[in-house]
Amino acid sequence: MELLQSPIPLYYQLKHSIKQRIVNEEWGSGTAIPSERELGKMFHLSRTTIRQAIGELVVEGVLEKKHGKGTFVAERSITRTTTTLVGLVEQLQLQQLEPRIQLHEYGIIPAPPKVSKAMRIFEGADMIKVQRQIRVQEQCAIVDDNYFNMNLASYLTEENVVNPTVYELLEKNGIQVKRGSQSFTAVALDSTYASYFDLPPGSPALVVHTVLFNNRDMPLQYSISYCNPEVYSHDILLTR
Repeated sequence: MELLQSPIPLYYQLKHSIKQRIVNEEWGSGTAIPSERELGKMFHLSRTTIRQAIGELVVEGVLEKKHGKGTFVAERSITRTTTTLVGLVEQLQLQQLEPRIQLHEYGIIPAPPKVSKAMRIFEGADMIKVQRQIRVQEQCAIVDDNYFNMNLASYLTEENVVNPTVYELLEKNGIQVKRGSQSFTAVALDSTYASYFDLPPGSPALVVHTVLFNNRDMPLQYSISYCNPEVYSHDILLTR
């Protein structure tokens, strides 16, 4: 199997291919993946490229190395470890938690002040809003409010914002997500958001604010993700 000849780096393509095999359960949770030598033969890549891809997937928590045994698909967990840019839904899929997405809202709205500032557009300018409820193991784990630039309207239809991850949807249409920024806050849920989680109003929730940028450093998406603390946690891995 050969990877595509494209501007996307080979190690990144390999990471995506490995992730898809995990999502499709070709490589199940806790099972060993092929050795570096075997991956080199499968994808016709150098050992250096393979080590870079595997190393990043280990840091992301997708894979884990066991001394003297090899590299394995990480065991399932609802804890997310932050080291590189991975979407919340994508992370749940990689952990084989089978998230189910329900669309609550899709439409064009005037940009609120906070969103327009993050997206670098005029306040009140048209933008796409998508609100989704993400359930894991019959519990609501995340409710996210997503705001997109109007130039993505042809890709982000009401029909396709539910099935793939946002990252996958954009990248399939040739839009590379280059980087992102995140901030974290805690809030007391109002009655509307509390009802999504089947929690009483005033219950605490972790809120993740994310901005995605393309390879020209232009904002593509601003999202506000409300995370149920009873079923979701977020670890940040720090090195020095």
